[in-house]
Amino acid sequence: MPLSHHRRTFLTWEPEQAFGLWTLPISRLTGDDRKFPNAHVIGNDISPIQPNWVAPNIEFIVEDFETEWQYKQNHFDFIHGRCLAGCVADWPRFISRIFDHVKPGGYFESHESAVWAQSDDGSLKEDSALMEWQKAVNFAGEKLGRELNIYHKLKDWLIEAGFEDVRLSVYALPFSPWPRDPHLKALGKYQAMQLQPAIDSYSLRLYTQVLGWSSDVAKIHNAVVKHELRDKKLHAYVQTVAVYGRKPLHS
Repeated sequence: MPLSHHRRTFLTWEPEQAFGLWTLPISRLTGDDRKFPNAHVIGNDISPIQPNWVAPNIEFIVEDFETEWQYKQNHFDFIHGRCLAGCVADWPRFISRIFDHVKPGGYFESHESAVWAQSDDGSLKEDSALMEWQKAVNFAGEKLGRELNIYHKLKDWLIEAGFEDVRLSVYALPFSPWPRDPHLKALGKYQAMQLQPAIDSYSLRLYTQVLGWSSDVAKIHNAVVKHELRDKKLHAYVQTVAVYGRKPLHS
């Protein structure tokens, strides 16, 4: 049956600094006179930073997804989450809960990146501020009980939860427009723009509240990291993954 003939419900989670970049476009595809006019999209975040001007078929809810869910089981046709590393204390439990709330035949999709940059030509130095930054935030995440580098575990977690036909795609995401390949160069431009504010978003609370750094030291260190990221000689990138799976029809 075509998707447009039935009411469909989507649930999405996105990080605060980019909230709505996935949720709002999908709502435009699913509103009146669109491809899927009967779909209802719910955007979920822990902070009240949602936009006011939205499509009539989208609803933003402020809640903590690690608390008890208010939704019925087998409720959603599609659940999408991205950039949630560091937000989840127990990923297997989280994905198992998602499995319970997706309808049989429905899908869960996750997009996550490594919180660990690398370079193939040695331009990312071991004694660089960027290397110190990623070591510090990963240590703080482990100390807090919220591991940051979970991207490579997602496929196994989906399979363990019961999803079938699980597909994984792995991509390289450059930190700036240093690649010669036009597509990767374009990706690097976008990544460079969002990475400057993301350095603070990821680390300031971890530095000050978990590692005990002073606010001034944390901000000065991040300023050095941002300066290094603007160096055209730095050929850093991370791996990013997209993984999705289907809940069996006879669950």
